[in-house]
Amino acid sequence: MRQNVHGDNWSDSVTETPLLGYTYDATANDSDKTFTVPLNEQWRITWAHVILVTTATVGNRQVNLVVKDSSGNVAIDVSAGAVQAASLTRHYSYMQGIFRETAFVDAELEVPLPVDLYLLPGWSLTFKDSAAIAAAADDMTISFQYKRMVV
Repeated sequence: MRQNVHGDNWSDSVTETPLLGYTYDATANDSDKTFTVPLNEQWRITWAHVILVTTATVGNRQVNLVVKDSSGNVAIDVSAGAVQAASLTRHYSYMQGIFRETAFVDAELEVPLPVDLYLLPGWSLTFKDSAAIAAAADDMTISFQYKRMVV
């Protein structure tokens, strides 16, 4: 929008109006899920929710979020503040502006997400059990929302 401030002095203003994107993946028998930003887009991740249902296989699972650039270099690696044992269902809420919890409350754990987490074209977002205790048997459900900008 262009506005005449005073006698031929103009002010231009711009508004950000990104499209909202939402991804949901409930593919069974998988505790390692990767999502890649298309080459003509840029994403700003606003929140994510992970549900991990573990099998009876003994071991402590460590849920984390890994962001890699288009060359495969790790840009950020955010681990949950507590581990998850066998035969449990737990929820992980990745949100901006919160503290890293170190104990589950009512089967849920809050995990901080950087406020301006922008992913450029070709970058990837991976949610996984970094311990890979039962990677082909545990069930991980992912949902996340992002602001999608076409570049």
